[in-house]
Amino acid sequence: MATQHSNIADSFSPAAFGEMLNKAIQAKSIAFLATTLFTTDKVKVQFPLWVSDPAVSWLAELEEITPTDGSTGEVICTPSKVGGITTVSNEAVEDTDPAIAEAIANGIANQIATSIDVAFLGDGSANAKVPDGLLSTAYQTVDTGSSITNLDPFIAAIFKAKSVGANIDHWIMNPTVAETLSKIKKQTGSNETLLQLVADGLQVAGIPVLTDPNVDAATFAWGIDSTRTTTVLRKGTEVKRFDVPRQDGQDVRGIARVGFAFRHPQANVRLFDAA
Repeated sequence: MATQHSNIADSFSPAAFGEMLNKAIQAKSIAFLATTLFTTDKVKVQFPLWVSDPAVSWLAELEEITPTDGSTGEVICTPSKVGGITTVSNEAVEDTDPAIAEAIANGIANQIATSIDVAFLGDGSANAKVPDGLLSTAYQTVDTGSSITNLDPFIAAIFKAKSVGANIDHWIMNPTVAETLSKIKKQTGSNETLLQLVADGLQVAGIPVLTDPNVDAATFAWGIDSTRTTTVLRKGTEVKRFDVPRQDGQDVRGIARVGFAFRHPQANVRLFDAA
């Protein structure tokens, strides 16, 4: 199937494709919302790490200080490519202005954003084309048991992160888990919920919740320190058009090059049933 003039509304100028797609992906992708964005035009990015400090010791008067060294490391991120393509008739391109770009940009953006989130929340080690995600890292864990009936696991996760100098500033969970949490009552027999839905969404232990249906079934929630988890976007999002002479149309192709740099994996905490 191809997009035709007869089945679309008035369309945007194709010049708007690139900017719209780029903004749409960043607005829809949980990976972008829960992490720090780093943009680059390079093939890969190397993030330097200060791993350990030089040693110090207590000294007697005039005792010689023994020199010691700190140690360094790095996290290397090579963005991977994800993209989609759709065919548009030349009638649609030439006769409409402005909704074809919006429809195409939204459609491609939805699929690219979903693909990015599946990678971010998953384990890309089995597929060389897919960047490594949270499940492939050395994250910390909180055993929730088979269900969550109070906020204790979230408090435990906050302090797990603090134990390594990190601060959780986002929760990521499946919408069904967020709904269950929203219905927990303050006490038996009460109709008053423990958590309150506010204008900008749900908060758990004062930390905002992001929902994504791509969170794996075994995970109740991820606690993320966005300052230590980076989404790398190479050259923004590229949108190009190509003539398709045999169909008197054009291909509209959207591509994003994205990777993830987990600069301190232990800063992130997975809440799940370890049984």
